[in-house]
Amino acid sequence: MQKVSDHDCVIAISHLAKGFSKANSYRTLFRMLKGAFMRNGTSDVGFPALCDINLEIERGDKVGLIGNNGAGKSSLLRIIAGLSLPSDGEIEVRGQVTLLAALGMGMVDELSVEENVFLYGAICGVDRAVIKSNLQEIIEWAELQEFATAKLKTLSTGMRARLAFSTTRHIATEITLMDEVLTAGDRNFRDKCKAVFDDYRSADRTFIFASHDIEFVKTICNKTLWLDRGRQKAFGDTESVLQQYLGSTASH
Repeated sequence: MQKVSDHDCVIAISHLAKGFSKANSYRTLFRMLKGAFMRNGTSDVGFPALCDINLEIERGDKVGLIGNNGAGKSSLLRIIAGLSLPSDGEIEVRGQVTLLAALGMGMVDELSVEENVFLYGAICGVDRAVIKSNLQEIIEWAELQEFATAKLKTLSTGMRARLAFSTTRHIATEITLMDEVLTAGDRNFRDKCKAVFDDYRSADRTFIFASHDIEFVKTICNKTLWLDRGRQKAFGDTESVLQQYLGSTASH
């Protein structure tokens, strides 16, 4: 296993691969329970989602994760978060991790806005005392003061996104993974989110943003990983990686 030897390195990945079996879930589960999922150190896979990923991320890095749909971005984030196991290779993560894959996932329509702030805060791992002391500020940032006691089902999609993101601002884990969290909401909402991320740039916390928003990546991220059909095309300084990525997309 690759060890995180440098005290500033919080994520170390070596020759990581992930494959998905063509077999149905019941057959796959049966083989896993029987210990047959791994054969001679390789996985019984139907198609690869990730292949030979190698990188180190340091504490405080803001990393952009770019690539077309199906590039393997979500698969990589799930592995870093510990929600999925690699088929091959090694990964070591130092620090508590939070993965935000969809804003508002887990909120309940029949509960009020205030109740959902506590619920979503718990889902995101935010201490209840922190939510309680910041409840009004969370609702005000989301511009939902008039809806605090209203049921969530009365809110529009954009209003829900604002409420969820406002709650996530109080996540304090060392490593935060975000999978396309800026796809919802209007321009004003996205601008408010970017202002929050701009404040994070000087924070001693590590973020990985999977995003199709190249301008966001260019503005916020000091490093970028470019994936293409599961393979690592480039990793390093954001400006350099984006030049390669944009040059490639322009040529096609």
